[in-house]
Amino acid sequence: MRIGFKKTIATIAVAGALSLGGSAIAQAAPDRATIPAVAGSSESDALQALSDAGFTHVTTDYDRPDATVVGTNFQAGTKVSENASILVIVGNG
Repeated sequence: MRIGFKKTIATIAVAGALSLGGSAIAQAAPDRATIPAVAGSSESDALQALSDAGFTHVTTDYDRPDATVVGTNFQAGTKVSENASILVIVGNG
């Protein structure tokens, strides 16, 4: 009976350590944000929407604020790291 009690205590201790470690890993994961739907908007509006969503690494493949956005390198609605590099793909106006 005494060995069974020790095994039970050891099992509970291991389970507790694993669950604490798992939550620490989840908390250490980078923040994730949803890519907003920006297709059809102007380049400046798309950049503002992505900034408002929390993205800081945003570039465009065409530098003209009145150009129409075709999309981004991630599909709208996708959750990605706020540190991800987002490419705004624009048409020629």
